[in-house]
Amino acid sequence: MKIKLNILITGLLIFSAQGKVDDSPRERLEKPNILFILIDDFGWNDVGYNGSTFYETPRLDQLASEWIRLDYCYTPSPMCSPTRTSILTGKNPARHGVTQWLPGRDTFYGLPDQTANVYCPTPLSKGIKESEVTLGEAFQSAGYETAFMGKWHMGKFKVTGGPANHGYAFTQAVIEENGCDMFYPFRGHPEYFPNAKKGDNFTDLLTDAAIDFVTADREKPFYLHLCHFAMHHPIGSKPELREYFEQKRAALPVLENDRIQTDHMHKPQKFRQDDPEYAGELATLDENIGRLVDALKAAGQYENTIIVFTGDNGGRTSYHREHPTSVQPLRAGKTFVYEGGLRTPLLIHLPKYSGTKTIDVPVSSMDFYPTLLDLAGLPLKPEQHLDGVNLAPLFDGKTIEREPFVWHFPHYQHEGSYPSSAIRMGDYKLIHDYFYDDEQLFDVVNDPYEKNDLAARHPERTKRMKEQLMAYLKNAGAYLPVAPTAAEIESMRLGAIKDAKKNRRKKKK
Repeated sequence: MKIKLNILITGLLIFSAQGKVDDSPRERLEKPNILFILIDDFGWNDVGYNGSTFYETPRLDQLASEWIRLDYCYTPSPMCSPTRTSILTGKNPARHGVTQWLPGRDTFYGLPDQTANVYCPTPLSKGIKESEVTLGEAFQSAGYETAFMGKWHMGKFKVTGGPANHGYAFTQAVIEENGCDMFYPFRGHPEYFPNAKKGDNFTDLLTDAAIDFVTADREKPFYLHLCHFAMHHPIGSKPELREYFEQKRAALPVLENDRIQTDHMHKPQKFRQDDPEYAGELATLDENIGRLVDALKAAGQYENTIIVFTGDNGGRTSYHREHPTSVQPLRAGKTFVYEGGLRTPLLIHLPKYSGTKTIDVPVSSMDFYPTLLDLAGLPLKPEQHLDGVNLAPLFDGKTIEREPFVWHFPHYQHEGSYPSSAIRMGDYKLIHDYFYDDEQLFDVVNDPYEKNDLAARHPERTKRMKEQLMAYLKNAGAYLPVAPTAAEIESMRLGAIKDAKKNRRKKKK
């Protein structure tokens, strides 16, 4: 696929994606089912079809050869809560106000000899707003049976009302924030699956519930929003899979240093994929995705179901927690606005589709809202999904146009990142780091690994892109970090002390 650059009246560069010309690449379906599958902390190359050789994802690799594969899927944030809210609203985090995991922290993280140069508060919004007409509400009002299963993390239930208050009539095993792990009793939440017992796996049981829902007899079409807790910390593998991957790791060449740390980060990131625990959990996830697809086929629903499979942000590569993944050769990972923190796999199943199978046009998770409405034959809601772009024309061999991609993550994070915002215009991406008060410029088409900072070589482009970035953030009402007051410095210091004490207690356990 080719990416053409055009200029809008406003002077902003936009993408125009040229698709394969085909008279009828997809058949319009009346009231198709919708299955949206979201994976947590899912690195772009956690799958075999994107190059992983240690992890094994045979079912996903097979689906990648059969479904539409979009290799440049950007999440609107390198963190879970903002992206999840953007998927349901079609809006950029800078606009809806959920810019960090919820409820978030204003703690300062940096190198040992550093102090905070700017203050970064908790998110302006503590959850998805009541005023938003969510994707769930859009499908529910169109007569769909709607369901939400798995991780929510878009605001506490007492603040947002949870999925039932945002268009999802049926719910199962809804995780309010991050209170879960892979095995019963699910980090103190046996109520997720009341009939579960010791040894039962959360991913297995969540898939069982999804299968029950999508194969049930019904007169209306369904829309299921299925949010796996995998691959979020804590990572947990089935024993037999862990043993298998331990043997596989033992056969790898010896690596003296498995850590990489560059400028603009205060924690090292994992260099190689070789963690047996992570690989084992991922293998279970892969098997269950295949099992769910098989169930749809057996029930005769597969050819009337649109399926989206993607992640909420890049892989967690920091040594802040055990069992990190690696997204090398992409740079950094979760919480960073480098490619490794923003790119995630995206596969789409369109029934009776004969068009291009691999699309290398950059797209965003904010695009799912208008795209799914169009694919289902429903009217768009442009006043709601303000930042999303309808991708359906791509599947019809046409083009799409969009304004620049903008990311806003104005928070310090323990994983190693500093508060930053970024903008991609054409082939170039500019990153503004608020802590260092500087810019980095990368040609992410010719340098997708972001090794060559071009800011000094292209000062005019750097200046122009920063101006566009700041203009967008101002228009969206985003918070921009500023020099901290004495009270704010104390707040960040106390937050760091609290975190240190909490970590010491965990190590003692």
